[in-house]
Formats: sequence, structure tokens, C-alpha cells
Amino acid sequence: MCSVKMQMKGKSSIYRLSAILASSIVLLWTPLQAQNIFMPENPLEGRIVFEQKGCITCHAIKGEGGDVGPDLGDRKFYGSFLELASIMWNHLPSMLGQMRELELPFPEFSKTEMVELTAYLYYLRYLGDPGNLYRGKVLAKEKKCLNCHAIAGKGGKIGPPFDKLAKYISPLYLAQALWNHGPSMEKKLKEMGLERPVFKRGEIVDLSAYIRAAGKGGKRQRVYMSPGNPQNGAKVFREKGCFDCHSVNGEGADIGPDLSEAEWGYSITEIAGLMWNHGAAMASTMNEKSIKWPKFTGGEMADVIAYIYFLQFKDPPGSAEAGRNLFTEKGCAQCHGTDARGGEIGPDLSESTALLSAFNMVQIMWNHAPVMEERISEKTLEWPEFTGQQMRDLYAFLYSLQEHKSDN
Repeated sequence: MCSVKMQMKGKSSIYRLSAILASSIVLLWTPLQAQNIFMPENPLEGRIVFEQKGCITCHAIKGEGGDVGPDLGDRKFYGSFLELASIMWNHLPSMLGQMRELELPFPEFSKTEMVELTAYLYYLRYLGDPGNLYRGKVLAKEKKCLNCHAIAGKGGKIGPPFDKLAKYISPLYLAQALWNHGPSMEKKLKEMGLERPVFKRGEIVDLSAYIRAAGKGGKRQRVYMSPGNPQNGAKVFREKGCFDCHSVNGEGADIGPDLSEAEWGYSITEIAGLMWNHGAAMASTMNEKSIKWPKFTGGEMADVIAYIYFLQFKDPPGSAEAGRNLFTEKGCAQCHGTDARGGEIGPDLSESTALLSAFNMVQIMWNHAPVMEERISEKTLEWPEFTGQQMRDLYAFLYSLQEHKSDN
């Protein structure tokens, strides 16, 4: 069981975070056709919900919190909202059992709280790992960075010294500097007969960790960068002309891939590494089409990458017909009716306007889980588990009930 000290630590964290995360989350979504286009303003806002609702009593985030459940900071998840919701739903029976054993109250969520929480859990993977200093030192030599740049007085003098970057905590500063100087670096590398360095997963993080540790004056002043504002990133993406080559949900050019269709599965700095790796090909195409190379200042790159990252949080359309079959197969119809059909224990879902949003559906399912578990036990039924696709299909079916109702 978790100690009182740990619980008080959680409370103090709430107050600390409340002061830091002053801006509120803004949620944008449309009906099923647009599939919950979701861009939070501050994805870290859900940390407050995580602590206030007592999730931290059982779950830790990178070692901070309880150990009853898994450390959620160590679990890699890059799926959509309803895929994450299905994981949470499937684990509810074991969670309910643990909470009864520990005599903990079951947390209920408002719609906004549910979205803030799931956005935060999704965002945990985005932040990535802190980096490995030794690997970064090896990379600086392997990638021949020191042929042009110096660090702590050692290295080349062709490019600016890395010491200037040592004060920046976020690896995104390094990624942004690499991007902004991409075309000039490409030209210089060709003159020197050197190959453009390619960064694999996590290598920019390791290189950044080494620069921070080895650079002169790096410890005197620390400059932090926001992890990114996805809403602002959507604006920057448009302003920088990214739509001239890329499309998002069908909007934009088809020179590059539709970024909403890409299977990322990457953290913040890994996405930055991919952008750098494709920089040469992008620069060549942009020269052909007389498109100016976009440069980023301040936190613009962090915002754009956060925007790209959250494109994967949306769910593709489900099948209403498959959802109708699931509604029967999973035993939902034994308790709930649809158009006056089915069971009579739960409410008739055809009358519920709250199901017009997938966020609402998940919130309602979660809040009613203890009652549902009791009813399922009384009827000797199995707890219905869903894959992410099945959850999408179920939502498509429930949403179709409201569409059908509005048509009549």
C-alpha cells in the first residue's frame, strides 16, 4: 500500500503544476465524419487530473507515484484515443478489484477531465527519454560533427561551436538549429566531401545530452523549451508553407506524404530526427518548386512536432454494422436497449444524446463501470473486452442511432 508521504507528495505536485500549467486545454472535435480532430493546447494539463483523481496512488510516472499498477511512463503507446480507451476499459475489472482491496474510492471523470487525462497519457511517449551522455560522445565523433564544430575548445571552426547550445535543456533546440542551418550545412558538407549525417531513433537526444554536459558554460544558465503546443503548431504548419508539400486529412499538396496517414510511433526528438534525415530530399524538391526553406524560431519547431504527433490521436471511422453485431455479441443488448429493443436493466442508448462524441462515450462507460460490473456479475456474464477497432465500431453504431433519430 502507498504511504501517506507519497500521497502528500502527489498533492504538493498538484499545487506546483497548477502554477506552471495555468492555461486551460481547448478541445476541438467534430462529429464522426471528421473523427474527433483533437488538438490540445496544453497536453500536460492532464497531469493535474492524474493526481487529483488519485491515479498516482497506484500508478507511477517515471518512478513518481505508487507501484500497485504499472509505471505508465515506461509503457510505450502511440495509438489513437479509442485504442487507449479500450486498454483502460479492458483493465477495469482488475483495477476495481485492487481499489476495493485498498479501500480507495473509484474516480469519476467529467468529459473534459477524461480528455485531459487520456491526452496526457498519450503525451507521455512523446516526451521520450533523457538521452545517454556516453552514446552522445561517440555519436559526435561517428557523425563527424567535430570536423566542423567545436565543443569545450576541441573540434573544427567551420561552423559555430556547440558550446552555444549547451545551455538549452530540450534536444529540440539542437534539432531546430540543425533544421534551420540544413541548406547551408548541406552545401558545406558537399564542398568538404562529407556525407550528410543521418540520425536513428534517439540519437539526437543522446547527442544533445553530451553537448549539455561537455559544453563550456552550459551549467551557468539553463534555457527550457515548452514541450509544444499542438494548437499553435497547426498554425505554424500552415504559416511556414508545409501544406505546399504535405497534406493532412486530405488538405494540402501530395508531393510529400499525408502526415495524418503516417504510422509514426516516435517520440518528439525521433520525429525531429526524421525531419532532419529527409531534409536533403525536401530541400531539393523545394528548390525545384522555388519554395523558400522554412526556418523556426522560439518554440515553433516544438509546436509543429507536437501538432504532427497528435494527428495520430484521431480515430479512423468505424463500421456501424460491425458495431451493431458487437453490441449483441459482447452482451450489451442484454442490459441496454436500442430503439426499444434489448434489455431493460440499463438505459435505452437510442435516447442518449451524450453519445454524439467518442469522448463522452468513454467517459460514460468509465463512470458506470462499478455498476456495470455488479450487474454483469449478477447475470454471470463475462466482462466485455474490446480492441481499438471494436471500440471504433461500437461508437460508430451508437452514433448512427442518433443520426437515424435526427433523420426521422
